Amino acid sequence: PTCGLRALPERCFSTAFGHLAPITTTRNKMLATRALRPLASLTARRPLSQLVVSVVGPDRGGLVSSVTRAIAQHDGNVVESSSFSIGPVFSMAMLVEAGADQHAALTNAVQSAVPGHSVSAHEAEECVEAPAFAAALDVSCADGVGLIARVTEFVANEGLSLSKLETKTEGAPHGGTQLFSLSGVMLSKDRVNEAKLARGFKDLELEMGVNIDMCVYDDAEAVKMAA
Repeated sequence: PTCGLRALPERCFSTAFGHLAPITTTRNKMLATRALRPLASLTARRPLSQLVVSVVGPDRGGLVSSVTRAIAQHDGNVVESSSFSIGPVFSMAMLVEAGADQHAALTNAVQSAVPGHSVSAHEAEECVEAPAFAAALDVSCADGVGLIARVTEFVANEGLSLSKLETKTEGAPHGGTQLFSLSGVMLSKDRVNEAKLARGFKDLELEMGVNIDMCVYDDAEAVKMAA
C-alpha cells in the first residue's frame, strides 16, 4: 500500500556481495523512482475505497480460502473480517479495500467462487464517527421465548444501537434448566442519561426476571468499539 512507501535514505547498505557495501545516492533515487512510479499510476487510475462483503451459506472446508483468493485476484485487500458457524450455516463478513471501479467485478468474482452461497456487498463509509456513548451489555437468565426481542426493543427505544451482539443457550451446571445469555455493545452518537438508562434496565430486570449488567466505556474505549 502507498502508506508504507518511503523515500530511501541518503545512505543505506547492501549485502549483495557478502559484505556491507554503501549504495550510492544516485542509485537510491533511481530505485525509489522505479518503485514509486507504477504504484503512483495505479493509484491515480484506481482510487481506493472500502466495501463490506458478506457470505452466508452451507459450511464446508475451504470456504475462506475460496473467498479470499477471489478477492486477492481483483487486487482487494481484506482489512478486517469476522466469521462463524451456527449449526450447518457459515457466515462471514469482510471489510475489503479495493479499487473504486472494481466493486462489482470483485463481488461477482466472490459469488462465482462460492456459487451455493449468498453474497452481498455494501460500500462502507471511510470515516466512522466516534460515538458519544458506548457501553457493554450482559443479560443472563433462564431461557424463554421472546427474551432477545424484549431486550433489544428496550435498547432501541432508548435511542441506542447494538454494534455487536452474541447470544447463546447452554445447560445449567447440574442439569435441568436451559440458561440464556446475551452480550453486546450499545452505541449512541448523542450523550445518554446514564442514570435514567440504568433505572430502565433495573425495571426491565424486575419485569422479566433476568439479570442485566451495564458497563459504560470511557471515551478512548468508546472509539475502539465503533471501529
